[in-house]
Order: sequence, then structure tokens, then C-alpha cells
Amino acid sequence: MTMPLVDTLDFEKGGGLVPAIVQDARTLETLMLAYMDRAAVDETVKSGEATFYSRSRGGRWRKGETSGNRLKIVSIAADCDNDALLLQVDPVGPACHRGTRSCFGDGEGALGVGRLGALERTIERRAKDAPAESWTAKLIAGGVKRIAQKVGEEGVEC
Repeated sequence: MTMPLVDTLDFEKGGGLVPAIVQDARTLETLMLAYMDRAAVDETVKSGEATFYSRSRGGRWRKGETSGNRLKIVSIAADCDNDALLLQVDPVGPACHRGTRSCFGDGEGALGVGRLGALERTIERRAKDAPAESWTAKLIAGGVKRIAQKVGEEGVEC
């Protein structure tokens, strides 16, 4: 998002604020809904990290300021009426203040694409941590040929 696009946003319709839907850029999972005033949008664009306006506290706050759970901006898009934003982010830690990945649902992640993202994150952890009791870690250690063989075996068991 470039600064001239900020000038096209309709802050007046929302009393000086625009809603911002925050989505994981990789999994497309909806993480949270927040609000932004003009200064929060400007700060987000300049810093590359999500800054919002807290309606309850009456001021701006950068996500992760206290917790370290930041939202790195991948892209920002305005909706067709220029009165809402979609922030696609690379989350560093949970997005929700309750410690869950998303503010929506029970913290288990969304259905569909979100579930695939959760599976991908689990596989990445197994590859990185290589716990001795993990069948997935053992399979990864066997290399691409072994993984492909196992996927083929599982695929024909339907």
C-alpha cells in the first residue's frame, strides 16, 4: 500500500476509524479484527508492522509491543468502498491476546485452508525439532524419496 492510497480511505464513515481484517498471508486464516485511524495506517505502512487504534484505551498500539507477538505486513488492500482494510501478515506468535493463533473460534484454527496451514506448521516443527518419538520426524529424516514412497502408499489405501 502506498501513501497516496491512504488518502483515498474513508475514515469519516467510521467516525475516524476503518476496520482492519487481519489475515495470515500464507494460510489465509483470519486472525483478528481491529480498527485503525489515519495515524495507525501511516505508522503501519512506514514500519512494516501492524499498528491499530484501541477503542477501549482511546489510543494507538503496535501489535506485539508488550507480548512480542508482532504482525509483519505482507500486503494491505482497501475494500471496494475504501472504508475497510485487509492486512495480510506474517504473524510472529499468536495473534490473540488469549494466546491463541486466531481471535476466532476455539484457538484450533479455521476449517479448510486454516487446517492445512496448521498441518504445515506441525510438519515444520517436526522437521526442525526432530523429536525422537515422532513418526513424521523419522519420515522426514528418510529424505524426499522415502516421503514420496509413503505418500504413494497412503494414497492407494483409500
